[in-house]
Amino acid sequence: MGQPDWYSRNLRRLFFDMHLPDWTQPGQSGGDQHDLRGIATRFDPDHLIAEFVRARINVAVIFAKCQYGNFYYNTQIGHKHTGLGDLDFLGEMVDRAHRHNIRVLGYYSNMWDTQVAREHPEWMAEEADGSYSYNRWPTLSLLSPYRELVHAHLREMFSLYDLDGVWSDILSDWPTFDRYTRERYEREMGEAMPRSPQAPGWLRLVRWQQDILYEYLEGCYNLVKSIKPEAAYVVNFYGTPFALPSQGLSFKHLKHSDMGSTEGYTEWQGLLFPSYAARYMRAGVNGRPFEILTGRFVHTWDFTVRPLAQMRFEAFSVVANGGAVCIDDEPYQDGTLEPAVYDRIADVYAEIERRESVLHGAQPLRYAALYQSQKTRELDEVLNRAKPPTRMMMESNLNPSDSDLLPAWMGAFKALLEAHIPVEIVDERPESLATLSKYKVVFLSNILTLSPEEADALRAFVRDGGGLVATGATSLYDDQGGCLPNFALADLFGVDFIKRGEFTFPYLQVHDAPFTAGLSRRPLPHYMAMWEVRTNRSDVQVAATRRNPLIETSGETYYHNNQPPPDADTGEPVIVYRPYGRGRVVYCAALPESNYARLGHDPYRHLIANMLTWAAGPLPPVRADGLLNTEIVTHRLGADLIVHLVTGFPQRAVRFGLHRTSDTIEERVTLPNARLIIPQGANAVYRVPSGERLPIIRTASEASITIPFLDDWETLRLVGNFD
Repeated sequence: MGQPDWYSRNLRRLFFDMHLPDWTQPGQSGGDQHDLRGIATRFDPDHLIAEFVRARINVAVIFAKCQYGNFYYNTQIGHKHTGLGDLDFLGEMVDRAHRHNIRVLGYYSNMWDTQVAREHPEWMAEEADGSYSYNRWPTLSLLSPYRELVHAHLREMFSLYDLDGVWSDILSDWPTFDRYTRERYEREMGEAMPRSPQAPGWLRLVRWQQDILYEYLEGCYNLVKSIKPEAAYVVNFYGTPFALPSQGLSFKHLKHSDMGSTEGYTEWQGLLFPSYAARYMRAGVNGRPFEILTGRFVHTWDFTVRPLAQMRFEAFSVVANGGAVCIDDEPYQDGTLEPAVYDRIADVYAEIERRESVLHGAQPLRYAALYQSQKTRELDEVLNRAKPPTRMMMESNLNPSDSDLLPAWMGAFKALLEAHIPVEIVDERPESLATLSKYKVVFLSNILTLSPEEADALRAFVRDGGGLVATGATSLYDDQGGCLPNFALADLFGVDFIKRGEFTFPYLQVHDAPFTAGLSRRPLPHYMAMWEVRTNRSDVQVAATRRNPLIETSGETYYHNNQPPPDADTGEPVIVYRPYGRGRVVYCAALPESNYARLGHDPYRHLIANMLTWAAGPLPPVRADGLLNTEIVTHRLGADLIVHLVTGFPQRAVRFGLHRTSDTIEERVTLPNARLIIPQGANAVYRVPSGERLPIIRTASEASITIPFLDDWETLRLVGNFD
């Protein structure tokens, strides 16, 4: 059967986050508290649902079992929170929510369960050093008999209540070294479990436990579907590049999640993250519905209230990128609400509701594909030797290894977003590789390893007219972390690998080339060693060369702040370009994207954007000069283009030592006379939802519009011929 319509249409969601300790139970507070202190004693389902309705919420995640192991309904097989008394909280919330067409997913904590850990300490997971966690939060082994208990809980939840689904949390607290896991690993793999990423066999462990987690999710998914086929089984996919692959989740697990869902809290990963997380989840679920969690807190779960301007920015970033937004709220300990939160949610969701006619069914306009790779994530955990900051001044040798995954991927995304280049994510799964032909250009940002199938697919893509940009050590490793003698794509790049450079603070020297017009000719510093390469084809041309520093810093030989100036140009290639079949290739033996992530220096962004657009051929269809704080998202809806412009201006941050205040947006700033270049095929441009028609200015070379005042979320509908 197909997915229920609400999976994709209900975009205004609430995560009612309430891990509430029951201090009458031994173990739930380490034995230090005994008085209930009013926890969970004042829940009022009528008032709660009235507030949900006022705030225009149409999906709510309501707790069935929290991380303390307390249940919030009349369970017969677990411990119901004492503070609830006779109240069947989940049951009452489901009943009232459904009267108002609000869908309800029951929250369920998997690996963290304080109550079960106290009752069955023999089921607990073990740390690598042999210790057991019994502080905040004790972890259960999913290979112990606990798995059968989880199944019993799910059966009970769906047998008692007309739930619309379950939101399954805490599936990323791996690896575990308990006897159940050790015995199965040793039986299946014929070796002892490695205990650290530096130990031989760590990659085998990571990939083995992914299969174990897949097996666990498959069992839970099938059980729920056997009871209620239309119910949504949703996995909290805490598996973006900010998580270690050894923690568990990868894209393969999303087969057993009816929607993509991940936490997109900006206080954790910055204001770019809601947009990045939306595109990452859309790729992970191959275009199926997804949601991104944003927060009501200034810093996660601290009972502050986030400024309305910031809540709007984060939510609009998500829905403009095709997702549902799920705002995370937490009641006070007794179950009462903070009314200001629902005032803000009502404002945000009213704005989304007014635009839903152009949100439903819209598909991203595909231009650039930012390639991501699970195998590269796994190698990065083993190979990466990035240095944590130890002082306020940037060190020249930030990472002596070839792997620099997180800065590379996030710096690339930041550069493309600010340059208004439409970008989606593609990965190594066959179903994802099959979408390559929809794009103009693929960006391989230090993708260490490529299988023969991936390499062949990329060659065919370029041969058929696509563009490709690759950086750093792309294709220089096998999938076990071994360095190859040459790039697997050396024939495509037009260069051979020689060695990693000896100088840890070299410079890029840009020369005249088709994509360097307007770029600074000043030497551009590179805060780690480059890769030394030589050209291997006669059609290879050089766009930038390497300038070594005056000296290599040591304990005895140094320059001011250990950052020596550039010496003479070596003439050795750093950026090369060439035709390949009907397409174009750019290879860069440096990581401008990593440097951009760390420094924010604009020449890196201009260089990245120019390489991508030259390799692509045609420019993006919707463009703007400036507007660096505005994200431009272009979708197709039938024959029309829908263009979203989401703008946010954060306050200045305070730094002290290595600390930095979180990004905060307090003001909605309106920008006057924002000019957009649009496709020549546009016949009319309308503002949504007002319907105001904007005049199109045409010249011999371009068409453009001017938005008189650009608010924090502007939506345009372009009508015309865009084939």
